[in-house]
Amino acid sequence: MLTKLGGFALVLVAALSVASAQDQNGPVRNPFVVFGSRSGEAPVIVTGSYRLLGQSASRQGSFQEKPPDLWRAELNPSLLFYGIPLTASVLVSSEQRDVRQNINAFSLTLDPDAVRRIVTQRAYAALNDYARTEAGQLLDSYDEVRDSLQRVDPERLKELEEYRKLQQMRDVAKGDISDYTDVLSSMGFMSDVERVMASLPTVGVGTVFPTFTPITLSGARIQGAMLEWNPGWFYVHVTGGTMQRPLLRFDSVRVDSGLFTSADNSAYGRHLYAARLGVGRRDGSHVFLTGMFVEDDPVSVALTDSNTALTPQKNMLTGLDLRVEPIEGVWSMQAEAAVSLTVADRTAPTLSDDDVPGFLLGLSDSSASSYFDWAATAQTAVNIRETGTRFTASIRRIGPGYRALAVPNLRTDILRYDVRADQSFWKRQMSVGLFYRRDLDNLIPWKRSTTTITSLGGTLGLNIRRWPFLRVSYAPYAQINDATDTLLRFDNRTTVLNVTTGYNYRIGSMGAGTTLTYGQQNSSTLRGASDYGVTSVNVQQSLSFVFPLSVTAGLGYIVQSAAGQPDNGIVTVDIGGSYSVFDELSCNAGLMLALDDTYGARSGYHIGVTAALGEYANIDIRAERNIFDERVVPAVYGGTYRETIFRATISQSW
Repeated sequence: MLTKLGGFALVLVAALSVASAQDQNGPVRNPFVVFGSRSGEAPVIVTGSYRLLGQSASRQGSFQEKPPDLWRAELNPSLLFYGIPLTASVLVSSEQRDVRQNINAFSLTLDPDAVRRIVTQRAYAALNDYARTEAGQLLDSYDEVRDSLQRVDPERLKELEEYRKLQQMRDVAKGDISDYTDVLSSMGFMSDVERVMASLPTVGVGTVFPTFTPITLSGARIQGAMLEWNPGWFYVHVTGGTMQRPLLRFDSVRVDSGLFTSADNSAYGRHLYAARLGVGRRDGSHVFLTGMFVEDDPVSVALTDSNTALTPQKNMLTGLDLRVEPIEGVWSMQAEAAVSLTVADRTAPTLSDDDVPGFLLGLSDSSASSYFDWAATAQTAVNIRETGTRFTASIRRIGPGYRALAVPNLRTDILRYDVRADQSFWKRQMSVGLFYRRDLDNLIPWKRSTTTITSLGGTLGLNIRRWPFLRVSYAPYAQINDATDTLLRFDNRTTVLNVTTGYNYRIGSMGAGTTLTYGQQNSSTLRGASDYGVTSVNVQQSLSFVFPLSVTAGLGYIVQSAAGQPDNGIVTVDIGGSYSVFDELSCNAGLMLALDDTYGARSGYHIGVTAALGEYANIDIRAERNIFDERVVPAVYGGTYRETIFRATISQSW
């Protein structure tokens, strides 16, 4: 397996090296193809990245389906063909299995973002060079010198104003250069062809990952197509395809000493169609309307009721998303509301009424398993760079019956308030932060009780020049319910304190750094039966020698306490080092040891080599050995084990 990966990598590296050698053998006039965004202009520019990973292990991880031996190959080339940006993405892995959803993926995208990235890289590089010049030092005092430059040197003022616009683009545009194409073109950072190409829609086919909003479509993998376009005031984003393929899987589940078969990890074939339309800029002020339809195919998998609770579902939702910026780049406000109708079981009986037309019952999905709910979010943010002030506040309400099947693991039945403020002082050498969060559930009271979760706290940071740095965070946390039955009532309270301090210094010709970390977590429960606490102290020392050797060592002590049990102590030791044989080759090694009073000892060590093959390959080879001597948990439940892991990675971006 690793031999195949290595052979593929060598062929790829050799091909790229030949192309490079041809360029180095002599000056090439007007090359047709160049590799890398820094290789100059040409009709065809090839950029991208690749990554090859192979792993071989002596055992499979406890309670894991990940195989001990595996390989993955990723290739992400971008082609700028006469200004037309095309990007491909390929992922192939030996982990692909019929009993799981697909891992292998391929997509081809018309990617105007590639043009935007190249243009912004040019502009930001020029801005950084200009800021280091005598003229560029006036960027921070523009208001004071503007009038005088207008009288004595208008050309210099014009140049200063152009670079101020680039500075504004960097600070507030968030990668959206639509409002800055005029200045980019006039300054020569954007050609006419690139300007046209940057305005094209993003089109993807194959395996795509579209994102609408966190409560409608986010994190879903779709085998299909997508199109996103934001030309000026108009915005459209449409997508459709297969979210999951049919999967029939029977698992043996052990409960105590008995075994039974479950098909709950099976899946129906699921298809999605969604659109987002509106006016405004995606990352700026806008009003967008979202619609989505997700449907399982009930005949795609043959399941019986006796071994699964899985049912074919249908999900329809619509939402409205609004964002405004009262002060551009400083103050923003955003709100979203969505409603969803879900059919929990498409095979359930449907309602009928002779007085209601059949097509209306069909539109309303009159299944006996249908339910309806709504969700809404709102937030505001203030970011004042000049004063180092940041403030965010948000509210989120997700109803218990709200479903968005295109948002994996969406938490429902929650009302959350969230506020955070951060302020820096003393020329950013001191920072203070405060935060508050409150969660409520049981929004339509259908549970026995309502649970309230409250979290608040603060952070302090000190970065005084030539003094040790300091980081402090303190966060109390409370989880309380109002159950009338005292046996079901709980009141859990936790406090977390973390303090980190450190200092970088020199010992003769060596560079050194010392870091000390203290952590404490204490939890109390209503009746005290589950009270526990954890206290840890860790000191880490690093040394960098004149010759290319760096060493780090850490020593820690952890104390765990629990109600009705004796305290448990753990001593940890970590030692690691890296030695550069020469610029392109370095070696590293490390040792880990954890001595647990109760459960036993865990130890491990690793050795590795990293190497760079020109500009086209970075190689990282690592071998590790882990040993766990468990005194309490049997090996069959993940106790004592010995494992050896070998991993090799070849990657590069160009």
